[in-house]
Amino acid sequence: MAGLNTRVLRALAATAAATFVAPAIAETDSKPMTFELGTVFGDTPAIFGDGDFTPRTPEALRVFLKRNTYSPDTRIYLNSLGGDLSAGMEVGRVIRDAHLNTGVATNARDPAQAASIDLHAYSRVYPGYCISACTLAFLGGVSRHVEIGATYAVHQVSMNCVDKREARATFPWVLVPNVTYCPDLNEALSMVQIASGAVVEYVRSMGADPIFLTEMSKADANSINPLTEEQLNSYRINYTLRSASWSYETDAEGQFFLRHSQGDEWKEDRLELYCDRASSPRLFMWLVHDTRRSTGRADPARIADLAGRGLSIYWQLAAPRPDGFSDIRNVMLEPYEIIAAPTVSQYDNVTLTIDVSQRFVDVLTTAKSFQVVTTEADASGVTGFNLISLDLDRDKIAGIVRSCK
Repeated sequence: MAGLNTRVLRALAATAAATFVAPAIAETDSKPMTFELGTVFGDTPAIFGDGDFTPRTPEALRVFLKRNTYSPDTRIYLNSLGGDLSAGMEVGRVIRDAHLNTGVATNARDPAQAASIDLHAYSRVYPGYCISACTLAFLGGVSRHVEIGATYAVHQVSMNCVDKREARATFPWVLVPNVTYCPDLNEALSMVQIASGAVVEYVRSMGADPIFLTEMSKADANSINPLTEEQLNSYRINYTLRSASWSYETDAEGQFFLRHSQGDEWKEDRLELYCDRASSPRLFMWLVHDTRRSTGRADPARIADLAGRGLSIYWQLAAPRPDGFSDIRNVMLEPYEIIAAPTVSQYDNVTLTIDVSQRFVDVLTTAKSFQVVTTEADASGVTGFNLISLDLDRDKIAGIVRSCK
């Protein structure tokens, strides 16, 4: 009887809507997605997710992230031919909640492409596939990029179910348990409409253009529609949810100041230049480092302690050196120039206030960009922790400097 049931189940599976397998890709046994740590470009940490999306995949990723160390700028590379649509969207939400970036690649070279090179020199990532449910999971990245040579493709949504009438006509004497039968027409239409609405809302919430979903209709369930780089860019699939701006503002007391903010809706560094006229006019810089941007779970108190032991300013002049290379200079801040020691705010951000002395004014008004970094090594021997790095708007900075004279 067991043998008969095996033959029946195989025959019933053949009547179901075909589970998608990309054409021109060598067939392999389907396997649930697994996650592992790796490194790219030398020693940059990365996460690799490889396999099919199943209902258990979102929880597998959550467990993996809890058990491993990563930072908000870590990239998770996906390589998948698809799977469960809902699982793909839930994985995308897990990726977004963890503030991870996404890519399409694998860290194992396909034996059939043994003569191929890395996607980038010494990167140790190779062309991968992101198809069907994977395309939705990919959108969870804060910064996302489909690597050159990788495939990002969509197709129509299909139901993995068994036609009840055909099954019973073929095997009228067998009652098969745990089989998902296809709904009737009205129920199917309702399910498709609900699913479509959920997908559109998900895509919009991830910052991509929902119009890209129309590309699904250009391929049936048994073929794919690979998107071009132009399409990936225009639909905001290749995208970074990040902004940077300089603007003049006034506080509740009418105090005029210049604000710079950069980041995204989850993590944002800020800098404000304001004039203190209590005695003689003095220009100050208030800096906020969002620890979610740099360290994820690291203790903000450790960063504040490191910053309190010394800071340096690095800046790049707008004009290059005579040999054509960037003109980058640096100077260590004196203790008296840090008038409010680094502290941890109620939101676990590191804040400090710097006296913008004349030499600092000269930097701000002549530089193209600058960054504030720590000067002493932490317990692991790392030096030069970056508190903030930004491009300067010299016209607006000159304006706030003039107003403080």
